[in-house]
Amino acid sequence: MRHQAPTRRRALATALGAGLVPLSWSLGGCGGGSTTSSSGAAQLRVLNLTSDLASIDFLTDDTVRASALGVSTPSDYATLDAATTTLKVRRAGETTLLLSTSYAVAKDMTYTAVVWGRESSLRLTMLPEDATNTDITSGSTRLRVFNATIDAGAVDVFLTTAAADISEAAATQSGLAGGSLGGYKDLTQGSYRLRVTGAGDPTDIRLDVATVALPNQLHHTLILTAGGSGVLLNGVLLPLKQAATVMTNTQARLRVVAAVDGAGSVGVTAGSRTVAGGYRSPTVGPYTQIDAGSVAMVVRVDGAVVTSAAFTLVAGNDYTLLVHGSAGAARTQLLGDDNRVPTTSSRSRLRLVNGTSAADPLTLSVDYLALASDIAAGGASAYATVSSSTAARVDVTAASAVTAVFSSDSVNLVAGGVYTVFVLGGNTAATGVIRRER
Repeated sequence: MRHQAPTRRRALATALGAGLVPLSWSLGGCGGGSTTSSSGAAQLRVLNLTSDLASIDFLTDDTVRASALGVSTPSDYATLDAATTTLKVRRAGETTLLLSTSYAVAKDMTYTAVVWGRESSLRLTMLPEDATNTDITSGSTRLRVFNATIDAGAVDVFLTTAAADISEAAATQSGLAGGSLGGYKDLTQGSYRLRVTGAGDPTDIRLDVATVALPNQLHHTLILTAGGSGVLLNGVLLPLKQAATVMTNTQARLRVVAAVDGAGSVGVTAGSRTVAGGYRSPTVGPYTQIDAGSVAMVVRVDGAVVTSAAFTLVAGNDYTLLVHGSAGAARTQLLGDDNRVPTTSSRSRLRLVNGTSAADPLTLSVDYLALASDIAAGGASAYATVSSSTAARVDVTAASAVTAVFSSDSVNLVAGGVYTVFVLGGNTAATGVIRRER
């Protein structure tokens, strides 16, 4: 980035050699000190990759550069003077700013301003587009990866042949932390299968795209964003100074929770796929990825069908299918799971799921402070954010019960963690299960 001081340019070169650009440099701070304009101009386009803002306005100082910009489609390039300017983001048509930060725009540079994250913790990263395609050897292409999410954590990126086993393949980009930009990597031109996994775990697939075309002598930026529940990912392929290709995840994650009285056995099929072969209650099953959309599900308890219906699963989201109640009259409830990490990294998020058949609603307390109350059987509370603790006291109570339905005084609520407190039927007495989701 040409406008940086010599010491910072050397540090940036070192970081690029390691394949990473620190987040603190990519968030509105590549320049910083000087406000003196230089001759010449720069080109700037804007890309809205926020998770909960359908459209935004983007301004430099008080000039609107992109108006009512929707998600995933870059704006046209705008010309602006080389100077330190204030970059601003607001909801389309509104005046209240959601983000404001200064940035030193360099002479003769081209940028893509990527606005990403949630409205409550919006982020802005300026991607320089000063590479030269003719520097790439004929027959090759170049790719860098930007992990534009905090929710997903660090990821590995694989570009392979369609049938390659990624457990035996080298990652194209490994251990890319949230908010980080990797350096360009040279690849042979052609078509690849793209798979993104949780860092170090090739079985933890977050995005799987059958075909990604990387043409000859062209620089590309692959931008990763989080799906609705924070774990599955979407992708945007941004060739240098060209239109974007959106790669939306087509999967959702579903788990089955068995909580039928009398240790009832629960089996679930989704379409032609078995999601739960026969969970003995009480059991909290693992997440399974299935095709999103309208999904025909059949739920059996002790071999008898209790539910046969279509459920709608939104791509990128997580769900819990709760099966609870008495064996002869079991009920099925689809719950949406929000597994996004807290916006404040020092805190934890948790909720209560009532998987009993009891008439009394339940109350969740942490360190004697009630966080959720009146949660009826089959229901889930909203998520609450609490201070992290290595020994929190968690209690679940019912109004008519003298003692707590569930209690533990040594729960480790780690910073940045997401938890569900399940109270489940299946045994003679209700069973409490605390599951760390993230």
